[in-house]
Amino acid sequence: MREFSIGDWQLVRDGIHVVQLQPASVNAGLIIGHSGVMLVDTGSSPSQGRELAASAAEVAGRPVTHVVVTHAHFDHFYGLAGIPHVVSIGHENLLHHLDGTNDPDVDPEVIRRDLGFDVSELVGPTDPMGLIKAVDLGGRTVEIVHLGNGHSDSDLFVQVPDARVVFTGDMLETSADPMVGPDSHVDTWPKAIDGVMSNAKSDTLFIPGHGPVATLEEVTKQRADISMLWATAEDCVKKGLTIEDVVADLNGPREVEWPFAPQTVGNALPWLYRALAAKGVTKSRLLPLL
Repeated sequence: MREFSIGDWQLVRDGIHVVQLQPASVNAGLIIGHSGVMLVDTGSSPSQGRELAASAAEVAGRPVTHVVVTHAHFDHFYGLAGIPHVVSIGHENLLHHLDGTNDPDVDPEVIRRDLGFDVSELVGPTDPMGLIKAVDLGGRTVEIVHLGNGHSDSDLFVQVPDARVVFTGDMLETSADPMVGPDSHVDTWPKAIDGVMSNAKSDTLFIPGHGPVATLEEVTKQRADISMLWATAEDCVKKGLTIEDVVADLNGPREVEWPFAPQTVGNALPWLYRALAAKGVTKSRLLPLL
């Protein structure tokens, strides 16, 4: 059984707070308006979700009225089952993840053993969305947008324009390299980040799924690194390099330059190669000159 805990809330900007949740060191957010209170992400289990909502209500001085889930992975999504009687918002693809089998991190047996509840307890959002939604919290409008798949098949950005704050979920991570898994879409990930960056100001703050608050400059760098990850993998496939070839190079002479640590790249390679194959990318064949 994993150890669950909720850290201390940290004020980011007026009426906006962030807290770190264990066991996954995930960031949850709190957005306070004059009449509404929104929680961003919910933790890893129904019991943690209940405790998180109670803690948020204590900080806000009134109960949580809205919850947004940034994507389907367990550490952001599974606490939703412990927060009933609120408006809950998430991408419509969350509804395909309710049995746990599509989550790259867990399966039903792991949920029971490590997270302490049965997969049948999971619930989807009461208000699933596709592209964009605005929520009036009273004197503060929150914009929730899906700009394309990236880290997962259900990524949402949560924007607070008046405070110049964006919650990114795991589309951005600052405590470690971004994770690429079986439901990631690395080819469209940079374009989705471009969409949220286009509305940002120079002093906009980005709350990542894991790690410290980031600036626009840091987001720009990670966007470029993700783009390089895809382009480099594509180049390797076109050169005829197998996953084994690339792994050997990661652990040897390092003739191929990658933007992330060897372990990150090694873990990502199966999903990158699978995605490239699905797009028809194969070893290049030189045409005869005559």
